[in-house]
Amino acid sequence: MKRFKVKLHGENFLLNLDGELKKYGFYATKFVKAENPQEAEKIAIILIHQNPNLRDTVLNENSDRPKINLEEIKQVNFLKSFAKKSTTGFTFYPEDEE
Repeated sequence: MKRFKVKLHGENFLLNLDGELKKYGFYATKFVKAENPQEAEKIAIILIHQNPNLRDTVLNENSDRPKINLEEIKQVNFLKSFAKKSTTGFTFYPEDEE
């Protein structure tokens, strides 16, 4: 299996941070093992959706769903993916302040 660095961009996430309901976007990087870039993208998006901290705080209605898009993907070697695995969090920003 190959290893990939997948950069994702989330948009339209309705969250209650600091006691105020606002729309946020985020950037996240995931290191995944996959057969090809398409599979790596799918796995990375699934990992984002399965994150309990994000999943349990999103307040969007079904008619206004958040989106996650691929920003960049590239194949990396084992040592690079292993070394970076612990530094793959979310970077949020308020969407109205872009």
